[in-house]
Amino acid sequence: MMRPLHTILTRLLTLGSLFLLGACNDDPTTGRTSVAGQVVQQQSRQPVGAGSVQVYLASRGGGYRPVGSPYPCDAQGKFSFDFDAEQQNGYLLTAEAPPGYITDWALAPQLTAGRQNKDVLVPVLAPAWVRLVLVDELPKSRATVYLSGYDGPGDVLSYPRDTILIRPALADFPRKIIWGINETGIIQQYSQDVKLAPLDTVTVRIAF
Repeated sequence: MMRPLHTILTRLLTLGSLFLLGACNDDPTTGRTSVAGQVVQQQSRQPVGAGSVQVYLASRGGGYRPVGSPYPCDAQGKFSFDFDAEQQNGYLLTAEAPPGYITDWALAPQLTAGRQNKDVLVPVLAPAWVRLVLVDELPKSRATVYLSGYDGPGDVLSYPRDTILIRPALADFPRKIIWGINETGIIQQYSQDVKLAPLDTVTVRIAF
């Protein structure tokens, strides 16, 4: 039995309205913005707890500026909060957690302003460390040692003795630890390739 034409048209109009309503819900706007989700390790997708998440907004001059204060996560890395969006676009969410988990900016999820953002997964990269063991093989060597290849600006040590430095480096990225030794006015450069597992420490021995 065929349905009346007006019934079919009514249903089509209803479906069209629902479609437009759903599309509007995905459009960015301003005002109250809800965010809920979980912090997970990028490599394993396992929960990372006891950290915090931070909303950032793209600045007109470049880079990002924080929006408000960080929001805490529970022991399973879950979070839920609201904030007022002043702009329609440009919001990112990052996370950090002890002992050094952090979100890569390229992996930070975008937020839809003025809407509900549910099941947001915020990936963090696991930390690792490099143990630099400097060995003065000729006691009281008058050498300057230049170190780099880990997170941070590097180190310059003038006339060091036997020394151990611990420096952070994000895990699962191939790295080249580089050091230069200057004893005669000419810098002799050396390097060692390392691969750091999450929460692991790799030792590099540097003799001078």
